[in-house]
Amino acid sequence: MLSYLQGVLALCGMHDSEAKPVLLCSRNDNTIRVYDLPSFSERGKIFSKESVRRIEIGPAGLFFTGDESGQVRVWKWSTESSSTS
Repeated sequence: MLSYLQGVLALCGMHDSEAKPVLLCSRNDNTIRVYDLPSFSERGKIFSKESVRRIEIGPAGLFFTGDESGQVRVWKWSTESSSTS
């Protein structure tokens, strides 16, 4: 029953800032899950106040999301390294 409540609304494949393939998966629990490909291991989540109904790829590492309220957001992959010295 839990999977029914968290159904998939939109999918979008793209490359991150390091040219690694990822899948963006919008669910009706107001999250976008980010999965590494081809392993499908979850990398992270993007949270929204409303369900995201649309994900589109833009130029230069940009992607766009549109939610139920009609709000469009522009996102860009971070190029910062997560490694520590």
